[in-house]
Amino acid sequence: MKTEEYPEAAFLSAMTASTTHEARNVLAIIKESAGLVEDLVQVYAARGSLNQEKVQRALERIDLQVRRGADLLTTLNRLAHTLDQALSTVELNQEVEQLVRLSQRFARQRDQRIEAEGRPEELHLLLNALRLHMTLHEALMCCLEELPPGATITVGGREEGGAAFAEFRSAEGGNAPGHTVGGSRWTKLEYLANSIGAKVERRPGGYGIRILFPGDTGVGGAPGGPGGLDTK
Repeated sequence: MKTEEYPEAAFLSAMTASTTHEARNVLAIIKESAGLVEDLVQVYAARGSLNQEKVQRALERIDLQVRRGADLLTTLNRLAHTLDQALSTVELNQEVEQLVRLSQRFARQRDQRIEAEGRPEELHLLLNALRLHMTLHEALMCCLEELPPGATITVGGREEGGAAFAEFRSAEGGNAPGHTVGGSRWTKLEYLANSIGAKVERRPGGYGIRILFPGDTGVGGAPGGPGGLDTK
């Protein structure tokens, strides 16, 4: 498949491949932990006693991985449903959290970390949800390429002057702006942002990337047009 001809399919393919790989890791850990419980039961049954602390730790690990796996699959399912409508109202910080959950493997492959800022504001946007995810993901990949191993990228949605923006930032300095601006990755990011009526810029005062969404309605105003703040 030529990614330039079918960008949406290529994006969904990459995200599905990464998430299913994570799900396989979850199942492997569950299998390992279940095997440990089985071994403990057999060993301590023969001795007439059972180390409840070790069994409890193994069961807690299984429970954690079951919840992790369910969360991954739920998030992937939500991403798949972004194809349902050409335009839909989404909450920016919720979409950021979804990006972070589905992109952990991309960061680990480069020995980096990504985390959601977890801001309390609700920033509703009316736009193409799939294209939004593609834009957020491309901005993340720009950061991963520019930043050194060990870097942590924090992502959050914010509002200023009635307009919403997504911000990717890191305390570690990257190779920006010369490394990427004008390059193929940055050009693709600009194209995707433009497809939802947004713009991209470098974060002032430190390393980072901002995706600026149009928003001339102001917080508390009428629902925005495509790409803008929807405050209903």
